[in-house]
Amino acid sequence: MFNWISEVPPWTLYFIILILSVVIYKVAFARKLPPLKSLVIYFVLAIGCVLFWIMQLAQFPMIQALLITVAIIVVTRFRLWYSKKQAK
Repeated sequence: MFNWISEVPPWTLYFIILILSVVIYKVAFARKLPPLKSLVIYFVLAIGCVLFWIMQLAQFPMIQALLITVAIIVVTRFRLWYSKKQAK
């Protein structure tokens, strides 16, 4: 199912990891911050994604783990929205 990952150029893998990490941060952890603090957060996140990228290049399933994390967050958000809708 994930055989395409081995055929993708390494720099593309980094951007996939970065996008998934930004989505996870934005949906699950982000708070309203001033623009400069947000810029610092995203800069540090981009640097931290280098570690995930190196692990992906070493054949660890980092992209798959990030995709599963996104799926869990989406399901959790949907259930939270649905339970709030039922409470009204």
